[in-house]
Amino acid sequence: MSANQAAQDTAVALAKAAPAIGVAATGVTGTVDWSAVAYMLTAIYMVLQILLLIPKYRQMLRDWRGN
Repeated sequence: MSANQAAQDTAVALAKAAPAIGVAATGVTGTVDWSAVAYMLTAIYMVLQILLLIPKYRQMLRDWRGN
C-alpha cells in the first residue's frame, strides 16, 4: 500500500468517525441534552406520521361511505 493510499484511507476513516466523535464529545461534556433531542425528534416523527396518514384515512372513509 502506498503512502498516498494510506493517507487517503485514514482521511476517509476520520471523516466517517467525525459525527460519532462529535456526539460523544457533546454527550460527555453535557453541552447537549440528547434525551431532550430524542423526545423532540420522536414528537416530530409522530406528528409527521399523523399528517401523512390523514389523507389516506379520509379516502378510506369516503370509499366506505360510498358502498
